[in-house]
Amino acid sequence: MDDWQWRAWVGRPGGGKVGAAFLVTPTRLLTCAHTVRGMDEARVGFPGLLEDLPARVVPCGGWRREGDFGDVAVLELKEAVPYSRARLAGPEDVYAGATSGRVFGACGFPRRPDENERYAKVTTSPHQRMRREWWELKTLPGYWLEEGYSGSAVYDEATGDVIGMVTNAELRDGDRGDLGWMIPLSRVRLYWEELDDHLPLGWLTAPARRELRELLDGVRFTDPLGRDLDEVTGRPRVEDLRSAWDSVRHVAEGWPEERLARYLGALARHLPDVPRSRLAAWSGRHLPVAVAREPARPEPASLIVRLERVTFDNAFDVTVHTWIDGAEGPSQKTERVPEKQVRPAVEAGVARSLPAVVGRDWMIEFAVPETWLGRPFEEWYVDRRNRIPMRRYPVVVRDVERLRPYSIRRDQARHRWRLLHERGRSDPQPVDCGAPRKGSAFQDWLEANDDYSVLVYGSRPMRSWLTAALNNGVPVMLWTRTACDVPAHGDCRGVMRELAAAVGGEHPGDLPRVALALRKKALTIPKDRPHCGRDLTLLWDDPSRLPDPPLGMEV
Repeated sequence: MDDWQWRAWVGRPGGGKVGAAFLVTPTRLLTCAHTVRGMDEARVGFPGLLEDLPARVVPCGGWRREGDFGDVAVLELKEAVPYSRARLAGPEDVYAGATSGRVFGACGFPRRPDENERYAKVTTSPHQRMRREWWELKTLPGYWLEEGYSGSAVYDEATGDVIGMVTNAELRDGDRGDLGWMIPLSRVRLYWEELDDHLPLGWLTAPARRELRELLDGVRFTDPLGRDLDEVTGRPRVEDLRSAWDSVRHVAEGWPEERLARYLGALARHLPDVPRSRLAAWSGRHLPVAVAREPARPEPASLIVRLERVTFDNAFDVTVHTWIDGAEGPSQKTERVPEKQVRPAVEAGVARSLPAVVGRDWMIEFAVPETWLGRPFEEWYVDRRNRIPMRRYPVVVRDVERLRPYSIRRDQARHRWRLLHERGRSDPQPVDCGAPRKGSAFQDWLEANDDYSVLVYGSRPMRSWLTAALNNGVPVMLWTRTACDVPAHGDCRGVMRELAAAVGGEHPGDLPRVALALRKKALTIPKDRPHCGRDLTLLWDDPSRLPDPPLGMEV
């Protein structure tokens, strides 16, 4: 280890040693934030090599007072030094070394007339931790910790590998103590993310990781990003994450590379245009799995309410399915009820199914007969006892016929849905009330344009238009249920243009959320003013979200 050249002392600008530090790059050292509290500049020395160098203090962990997390600071030298840097242990090696009963060393600079360094031998273990931030240090007989050890690297004397940094000690008689604490490198990296550039990590290459970290520098970890993360990993987080980079390494170090590719694809949607393009370019160079196909978007969970009309009887078979992580989850038993009892049966079935989706990003899908597509399902209750309407969540309708095996409508929908996703954006086709009234003309228009995948109507579509669109497999349609009664169709066109503008360019997977936002906006608009979110119906029919038909159901 070249005589352990990376060990250094830290002092005040006016003189006097106050702690320790260790060299991580040719110009940067790590120490404790409390060691350099109140300083903008400190002095640094490498014992026997080079003494009394000026260094800029860069607090990076948010530490303010004793007991705070993030007791980490970086010391930045004005010029590079030619000494060997500390060899840092990887996250897995930190745990393995500390649990094997090894003895570690620490080098401090306590107050002594000779002003020389002192050494302590300690043991530690990840099982002896406090508040998930610190690991306990115990000195061997004949050694102790005292003031001047803060910021010292805790290192394996046999290999030189650094596993953490001394932060404090429980001092007793003579200002010495045999009990102290360190912050492991796995926590230091939370507060100084650049440390990851120098750790021997097992994912990607060091240059690729550095480029990705720099690309995500300053990007916060938000609740929407958290929902994407939980969807990709399939499990809730145990701890809060501090940044987007923190979440990326969380995935990279716990799941296969394919999950990292999926998560970066989801993260890109939350970035502005320029960094989003840079991230896409980075993925193309370093994660081929991410560009072999469009990065998978985390699927929202769903309650899929299936209503099938019973032949020769004014009744319906009601089934509430769940759709979780791209597959069918637990479903409620099918219940046959009279038409007047459909709503109470649905609301009760939804209430029983809530435990499967609550806590996730979820929506409600009504797969219903064609004549029911315009019902105001968002006004039904997700919680009848507390009168909480379903419109608090994304609500869409689907053609129940497309859920049946061997349905031609479903086969047609697959084609247009694939084209829609390949484009990655919604290019809505407006249909105002002045369009050809005959269903055959509308049918011919759609058949001739088999890339039309999103239709926006000026008002409630005619039955013949709706049938033609379903027969041609149009997967997305939007309309307000307000009837148009103006001869010039000016108002309906205004609402239609507003609705088309709201969904134009949006990714098809985001349309249920767009509709939710429009419905909420409409609640703030005076009732006498038209708004495209009022009485809004969204038919959103993803043919891949296909729960199995209930047992015994006619097909």
